[in-house]
Amino acid sequence: MTARAQVKNHINISAILISFVLGVVVALAAAAATIMFINGTPVPFVNKVQQSNSAVDSSLLDGKTLDPNKKLYTAGQGVQQKASVAPVIAKGTEPAAERWWVNAGTFSKNDEAEGMRARIAFIGLDSQISLDFTSGKRKYRVRVGPFDTKVQAEEIRQSLADNSITSQIVQQKK
Repeated sequence: MTARAQVKNHINISAILISFVLGVVVALAAAAATIMFINGTPVPFVNKVQQSNSAVDSSLLDGKTLDPNKKLYTAGQGVQQKASVAPVIAKGTEPAAERWWVNAGTFSKNDEAEGMRARIAFIGLDSQISLDFTSGKRKYRVRVGPFDTKVQAEEIRQSLADNSITSQIVQQKK
């Protein structure tokens, strides 16, 4: 080999070694910077509030229990309602022989009726699906009720109307 060929081979090997060492140094620097960045950010799922180890003094409660949600109550919420008094029916008179329903829709497919029932459930009302055979065809009726007075049925119909559900009040004789 000539001297020039030996120098050329020596340069190639040293260039490869220098490139490798520089690559390792840059990779380690990037890894160290990443670790420092991660350690510098707040860690999720860590209790940031000190937990109190002291017990509640029961003598301060005066026999009452603590209600942690007391501040959340507004007027009328969280208070038990008084039991409603059943209407007194005089002898010789019978309750009204009619009931009121709110019909929210009549469908030919059960899936459509279930969809309407789900929409009504999202409002917070309970509804029923009844199957009727009219002219040899199946009809699925979605109804809310029964109600004793037309006023109650009208309130529910208005609630449905407020939620873009068209409905009708239906009277049923007992």
